[in-house]
Amino acid sequence: MLRYAFFLMCMLVALPALADLYSGEVAVADQSEAERLAANISALKQVLIKVSGDQSAAERPQVASALKDPSSLVQAYHYRQDVDRSGAVPQLKLYYVASFEPRAVTRLLSSSGLSQWARERPTLMVWVAGADSGSALSESELQPLLRRGTERGILLKRGLDEDAAASGSLDARDVDVLRQIASRAGVPGVLAGRLFPSSSGVIGRFAFNDGEKTESFEVSGMTQLEALRAAGDETANRLAQRYAFDAADSTPVAVRAVVRNIGDAGAYARAQSYLASLSIVRDLRASAAAGNTLTLDMSVAGGGDRLKSIVGLGDVMTAAGESIDGEVVLDLR
Repeated sequence: MLRYAFFLMCMLVALPALADLYSGEVAVADQSEAERLAANISALKQVLIKVSGDQSAAERPQVASALKDPSSLVQAYHYRQDVDRSGAVPQLKLYYVASFEPRAVTRLLSSSGLSQWARERPTLMVWVAGADSGSALSESELQPLLRRGTERGILLKRGLDEDAAASGSLDARDVDVLRQIASRAGVPGVLAGRLFPSSSGVIGRFAFNDGEKTESFEVSGMTQLEALRAAGDETANRLAQRYAFDAADSTPVAVRAVVRNIGDAGAYARAQSYLASLSIVRDLRASAAAGNTLTLDMSVAGGGDRLKSIVGLGDVMTAAGESIDGEVVLDLR
């Protein structure tokens, strides 16, 4: 038995944030059966979009029959109340939350030719300056963007007020500064933006960095609410373009990985537990441990390239490339 194996059952490990991909949440007027049946359709559409990353996923003809009455796909449902503060006057709203059977959703995606976006997704800390005052939006003002992120399966957190002044400009240098602030709070990525009034409503100029690279984009809307929701959609669309993969690319492939910076029993356990937690990893086993390195053999949906794109989304390790023997080299943080 390899050294440190005894400790694997005892160690806690920091795992990547996982979005609740197979649940959809819809505002409803009441708890009647008619409202629930209609909400099931909207909730399943939301789930298809979240899991695939494709904003038009629910429009595929192959999912039309399932959308007529998706009740048989619902595993559980419940209602909750919450205060909606996105408008001028706070409103108490009733929400219907439905959880769908993951394998049934996967079959729908496969039959429709849709991509599948792994559950590991970067968390982004958000700063947005308002169109009227130029100061950072409050928690309630930012809700349309945060909620749209949840609906699209991405994790958005509002940045701290004391760091809000840093969101004034959107060039890559400033986003990198914000990334350092977010990193101290344990968040790997940043989304920053500023809203501007225009003749047709509101324009939003945004930039984001998910821990890999910086991208910028512009959105518009008749109102601030519309512009913020559009920013949530565009961020999700761009992340999906990076990380969603076709069903044909999800075939399990044998991968050998060498993990460096294994200095003690805790590091050994943390590395193995983290990789085992990834949704694309199967049949993980340690094959060697020497010095400060650990060699692991595993089966990975999509192969080594997919592993390298996913592994850095948590705050546990980064991909350092490949060895001359074709092994994936990973560095434990």
